[in-house]
Amino acid sequence: MDSLGMHKTPNAYYKDINNDLNGFEGTWLYTSGNTSLKIVLVKSVMFYNGDYYEDLMVGGYQYVENGVEKINTLSDANNLNIGYSGSIWGNSIHNNCFYIPVDDCVLGEKRLILAIFDPVTNNHSGNIILHKRTVSGQQALKAMIDIGYIGENYEGVPTPLPTMPSQMHNILFIKQ
Repeated sequence: MDSLGMHKTPNAYYKDINNDLNGFEGTWLYTSGNTSLKIVLVKSVMFYNGDYYEDLMVGGYQYVENGVEKINTLSDANNLNIGYSGSIWGNSIHNNCFYIPVDDCVLGEKRLILAIFDPVTNNHSGNIILHKRTVSGQQALKAMIDIGYIGENYEGVPTPLPTMPSQMHNILFIKQ
């Protein structure tokens, strides 16, 4: 069964036949003053997940806050076999505006939902939802990022914070 609860045939290959993932590949940068978030996304073709083969987007990210690097997993994008162990991964393409759309979603547009993991805390993960855009003639991605705590809570022990903000909504990445 995949992450959406759909049954998959063992050893089958679930290919990105329309090359929808290709439009999301590359290095993307969001900046706001001296705070930035860079993501690098690469398509891993025919990744074997232990049950079946699939085309999977993998990647890494670098978050810099007030000029200080808080996390850097960009090297994950260099390992096409990292799969679900990476800091960014997934292949869920949708053609609708349901499930936490950005403020300017257009029905029928392609959007990609990926998982994002914080290996520094090892206790935070979430989703990054990407919508393709063109801004001033440049390729861009409008994004929503939601990260939550997945660790155990202990009485009297404060819940650790993620390495980057737990919510970043309607941010704009420009292709580098």
